[in-house]
Amino acid sequence: MELRHLRYFIAVATELHFGRAAGKLGIAQPPLSQQIRKLEEEIGTVLLQRTKRRVQLTQAGRTFLGEAQAIVAHADDAVAKTRRAERGETGRLSIGWVPWSDWTDLPRRVGRFSARNPDVHLDLHNLNASDQVSALHAGRIDIGFVLRPFGSKEALPFELGPLKTEVVLRHQLVAVLPKTNKLSSARHIQFSQFAAEPYVSFKRESSPVFYDSVHALYHRHGFALNVRHEADHPSTILGLVAAGLGVTLLPFGGSHMMAGIVFRPLFPTLPIVEVALGWRAENESPLMAKFIDIMRK
Repeated sequence: MELRHLRYFIAVATELHFGRAAGKLGIAQPPLSQQIRKLEEEIGTVLLQRTKRRVQLTQAGRTFLGEAQAIVAHADDAVAKTRRAERGETGRLSIGWVPWSDWTDLPRRVGRFSARNPDVHLDLHNLNASDQVSALHAGRIDIGFVLRPFGSKEALPFELGPLKTEVVLRHQLVAVLPKTNKLSSARHIQFSQFAAEPYVSFKRESSPVFYDSVHALYHRHGFALNVRHEADHPSTILGLVAAGLGVTLLPFGGSHMMAGIVFRPLFPTLPIVEVALGWRAENESPLMAKFIDIMRK
């Protein structure tokens, strides 16, 4: 039994007229009649009662019609979904996510992708950069966001291997202070003044590249980082800052606000934070291409 035989039967059962059904299908009436007889022989029962004056469905025919319509609809749906997947309109993307990126432009870009592709399921995983690279190599995620060490020529502390990478985000590193801090009223803050403040830091295991880069930055300016508190999520860190328990540094996209804190540039100017998109070369599907394109913009 072929799918076309079901379509033939549905046309006849709907029209209850072989001539009209044949016209609808774009075939001659005799071959249509032959195909219906062969279908009945294959099933082993009469589906249509035929007289010179009319065609009627048998009880078995009515049962078969419902099943045939469901099968054809499912097949048509499968074809439509496959074609949409080929165009990158449906599917699933598993994405590695670093917590501090919540305060960059990345969430807005991901939101734009989701708005344009509502039938794509996004599965986000909070992973530090090295864990993302491992997950990419193992195929556990499709895309990762890899922070590059900022303000130095240091190599990444992990091997990218055959992964493809492209820098898609550049944000200025800025100072984050409680509004109650004596430095918050200044438009620009000397690094030496900022470095004297107690610091609220990411835990190294949650973002080792960022953690090491901040420590290296302080060291290059001749200061030791005075870590007073540590947390593994930016919301917690910013909450501690807002409570007046210290200051911190973040790459800031310029579109977020939070009660009790201010964002200020430091002098000398802090380095630019670069985030690269990483993916496996063999995973360059139309869906991936759409995601990468929006991340570039």
